Amino acid sequence: MYHKIPDPTQRRIEEKLSRLQDRLAMEAVHKVIEFDRTPVDLKADLDRFVIGQEMGKKVLATAISFHYRRLGRALKQAVMETGQDIDLALRKTENPKANILITGPTGCGKTYTAEIASELVGVPFVKVDMTKFSEVGYVGQNVSDILADLLIYANGNPLIAQMGMVYLDEIDKIASEPVTTRDVSGRGVQKGLLKLVEGMENTIELGRERIHLTTKHVLFIGGGAFEKLESSVKKRLTRKMLPGDWETSHHTDDFVACGMDKQLMGRFPVRVVFDRLTTQDLQDIMTHSEGSPLKSYVNDLRAWDIDLEFTDEALGEVARRAQEEEIGARGLITILHRILLEDMYRGPGTFTGKLVVDGDYVREKML
Repeated sequence: MYHKIPDPTQRRIEEKLSRLQDRLAMEAVHKVIEFDRTPVDLKADLDRFVIGQEMGKKVLATAISFHYRRLGRALKQAVMETGQDIDLALRKTENPKANILITGPTGCGKTYTAEIASELVGVPFVKVDMTKFSEVGYVGQNVSDILADLLIYANGNPLIAQMGMVYLDEIDKIASEPVTTRDVSGRGVQKGLLKLVEGMENTIELGRERIHLTTKHVLFIGGGAFEKLESSVKKRLTRKMLPGDWETSHHTDDFVACGMDKQLMGRFPVRVVFDRLTTQDLQDIMTHSEGSPLKSYVNDLRAWDIDLEFTDEALGEVARRAQEEEIGARGLITILHRILLEDMYRGPGTFTGKLVVDGDYVREKML
């Protein structure tokens, strides 16, 4: 059944939504202005969720802390000068950015660490799958769609969107191939991304509404495996290297050798390598991380009065399997689900009490 909302009621709803948007925007701006988390504070908070990657967490915590501290101080000054006009203050604010580039294998925590950091700061976070992007005029998404996604995650409020983080997932997949004359998925996308990352004024059309958005305060974080990077660095360096030396010896030209645009790489001055997770890291994720996938299963089964418990041997076996399959932390969920599926299916309503999973049980379910 269809009921048309009377015009006066519609107007009241729109006014309330507008006031709500204004209040949310003010809260977001105030949060950034008052931001005072030091790099050490932010790293300590990341430690609760992210296991391992000590250097990675230190680099991200420092870059993110300084970015929002700079933005907050500049925004506070601009607000004082513009008489509480937040939109004008954001346009006037000059905040030199230090975008971040994270390299590392699949499943090592690149995306997760960035997302947790955004939650700790309290700003919108958008994860963009760069494998779906192409030049404007070709089938697929183009870089302007990133702005629309950011606006959506900011509940349609451009002020909030302009202070957010954008994670460019698998940015290495838009590397250009030197043998092609017109590389749809590479060079053209990188050129379009360059303008967006360095900060530009944009207009987005949503229905009949035209929304102005600037990316000069948006913190961009690129993430990718860059599988050829290590060999590129080692080829360039003539001295004998110790294991892991290449992680601190890469230059912009090494990324160019991997097919990345030199100017684009120049817009990501903060760079860090995330290591492949060890078996112990994967086991610690299940037992110590606040985002542990095992804890989710424990809580789900507890709702049916089933107390799930994994022995140390079982935890080690799960971690070893995830390590062998080279799927990293995200693979833990897949493996745990395979092990617990039958118990989750038959247990509720028929069994209560302690359910102990040992090493033999894990091996049996993983055959």
